[in-house]
Amino acid sequence: MNCRIAARALLRFVLLIALALATIPVRAAVFNENDISRLAALNEAIKSFEDDVSSALHDLPSNDAEQIESHAYVRLNLEAAHERLNTIFMLLAVSEYMEALPDQLLILNVMHGQLLPQSKNYLNEKMDAIASMTAAHPANGAFATYRTRATAILGDRAIPLLDELRRRIDDLRH
Repeated sequence: MNCRIAARALLRFVLLIALALATIPVRAAVFNENDISRLAALNEAIKSFEDDVSSALHDLPSNDAEQIESHAYVRLNLEAAHERLNTIFMLLAVSEYMEALPDQLLILNVMHGQLLPQSKNYLNEKMDAIASMTAAHPANGAFATYRTRATAILGDRAIPLLDELRRRIDDLRH
């Protein structure tokens, strides 16, 4: 009888250890330092872009309300995209340091089900909003440059990264 109880206890202990060890590769396989670095680089690129637009905004003549409004519109859309990517950056960084698997899975579920798909749509909207200034001011080359930079940062880098993160979470779930 004592051997049977000891065997059950040992089996439970071995299963607990196996479960604990199995969570380590799962956590490491979802996100890594490279993902955090890529998001940090995106945030830096957007911040630099924001600074350039702000500088151009301050250089405009004070009586050119339409240009001031258009530059401010571009800047506000960049700030909004920047804030959204900062939110994802924060959750990604926090998920790296979660010790409890259920806590990490909760963050991953929120990111997969809500934050990443909505953020992709949101970044597309911000990119389109910035591009709309090119159509509104075809003679102003600055807005064409803004559209090109927004597409390069948001369309070519940020959105594919969000798709990749979502795909990795999806792979983990299946």
